Amino acid sequence: MNPILLIANDELRFWRRSKLAWTVLTTLVVVSVCAAFVSNTEVSRRAQERLAQQAEADAIFQAQPDRHPHRMVHYGHYVYRTASPLAVIDSGINSMVGTSIFLEGHRQNTATFASARETGLLSRFGNFSPAFALQSLVPLLLIICGFASVTREKENKTLYQLIGQGIGNTSLLLGKSLALWSLALLALIPLIALGLSATGADIFDFRQSLGGLTFGYLLYLSIWVLLIVGVSALVRTSTQSLSVLLGVWIVSVVLMPRVAGAYANAAAPSPTQIETNLRLAETMRSGGDSHDIEDSAFMDLRERTLAEYNVESIEELPFNYRGFVALRGEEADTEVLNQFAEERMVRELEQKRVADSFSALSPIIAMRAFSMALTGTALQDHHHFLRAAEDYRYDMVQSFNRLQMTGMTLADDLARNTDAESGRRTRLDAAAWREMPVFELQPLSHAQRWQAASQAGFIMVLWLLVAFGLLLFAGRRLQA
Repeated sequence: MNPILLIANDELRFWRRSKLAWTVLTTLVVVSVCAAFVSNTEVSRRAQERLAQQAEADAIFQAQPDRHPHRMVHYGHYVYRTASPLAVIDSGINSMVGTSIFLEGHRQNTATFASARETGLLSRFGNFSPAFALQSLVPLLLIICGFASVTREKENKTLYQLIGQGIGNTSLLLGKSLALWSLALLALIPLIALGLSATGADIFDFRQSLGGLTFGYLLYLSIWVLLIVGVSALVRTSTQSLSVLLGVWIVSVVLMPRVAGAYANAAAPSPTQIETNLRLAETMRSGGDSHDIEDSAFMDLRERTLAEYNVESIEELPFNYRGFVALRGEEADTEVLNQFAEERMVRELEQKRVADSFSALSPIIAMRAFSMALTGTALQDHHHFLRAAEDYRYDMVQSFNRLQMTGMTLADDLARNTDAESGRRTRLDAAAWREMPVFELQPLSHAQRWQAASQAGFIMVLWLLVAFGLLLFAGRRLQA
C-alpha cells in the first residue's frame, strides 16, 4: 500500500478508538447540520417576508385613486431586495444593511429594515450559518482532533518505528494530513446539499458559484489541515502543539478580522450622515426648487425653451411648463444625488479594500471575501441593489413628471388648489400607476461574482502554498 495511504488509514483507525476523536466528529457533524438547518429556516423566512411585503407595497401603490401625478411622486413606493439563493450558506453583509428603500422624488433614501437581532453583541462574532461554522468552528474542531497527530508519535516513541519501516518524513506528514482532511470533507457535505437545494432551477447560474464556493472552502480547510500537522511536527509535545495552534486560531479567526475592520475605519474614514446631509442640502439648494417655476435657477431654462418653440410666454407652449420644470429639475437633482451616492460607495469600497489587505495575515479574511462574493451577499451586491433601486426610482418619478407635462394644461395645474374644476381635471386616471412595472432585481452574473472573488481566491492559494511549505519544512526538521 502507498505509505501515505497507510499512514492515513492508521490515523483514522486510531481515531475510531479515541473518545476525543468521536466527540470531535460528532460535534463537527452536529454543528454543520444545525448551521445548515438554522440558516435555511431563517433565510427562507426572511425571503418569504420580503416577497409578501413587496407584493403588499405594490398592491397599495397600484390601488391609489385618481391623483395629480406629482402627488404620486411624493407618495412614493417601497422596494425590497430579494435574497440570493446562496444566502442560506453565507448571509454576508445582508444582516448589517437594509433590505428596503422608500423611493420618492428629489431624494435618495437609505436602505432600511436591517435585522434587529443582528445588533446584539453576541451576534457580532458571526451569524450561525454554514459559512460561520466552516470559517470559524470547523478549524477549531480540526485543531482539537489533530493537534497531537505527530507529537503523539514522538511522545509514544513510535516515530522511530515508523521511520525504521522506511516511511519518509514527508510521506508521514502527508498521510496525517490526508486523515485530517477527510474529516474536513465531512463538514462540506451539508453545505453542498443545502446549496444544491437552494439553487433549484439555477436561473442565474448560482450553481456554478456553488461549485466555486465548495472549492474555496476545501482550499481554506486544507490550509488549516496543513498548518495543524506542520505545527504538530515542529514542536516536541502535544501541550505545546495545542497552545500554539489555539493561539494561531485566536489571532487569525477572532482578533485579526476585528483589527482589520477597526483599521479600515481609521485609515479610510467616512463623514457622518449629518455632515453628508448638510453638504447634500446645500448643493441641492443651489440647483433651485423645481416646484416653483419662478425660481431664478430656472430662468435660463425658460428662455431657452421659449426660444426653441418660438413663443412669447410659457402659456403658449404645447405642454405644461410646470411639468417640464419638474422633469428637468429631477434630472438635475438626480445627477447631484448620484454623485453623492457614488462618493459614498467609493469610500465603502476603499474601506473594504483596506480591510481585505489583512488577508495576508489571516486566511479567514480572504475566505470571507471569497464566500460573500460568490454567494451574492457582498458589498458589491448591496451597491448593485442601490443602483437598481435608484434607476427604478428615477424612471418612476420621471414617468409621473411626463404625465404632468402632457396630461394637463398649465392653467389648470396652477389653479388646481383654488378651482375645483381645475383640480378635477388635473387628477389623472389611476390606471397610470397600475401600469407601472414592478421592481425586479436581477442579481450580478456568475462572471461578475467570480471576478469579485478572484483576488481573495488567489490569496488563499498563496496561503495554501505557504502552509504546504511549512509542512515540507517540518518534514525536514522532524525528529523523534
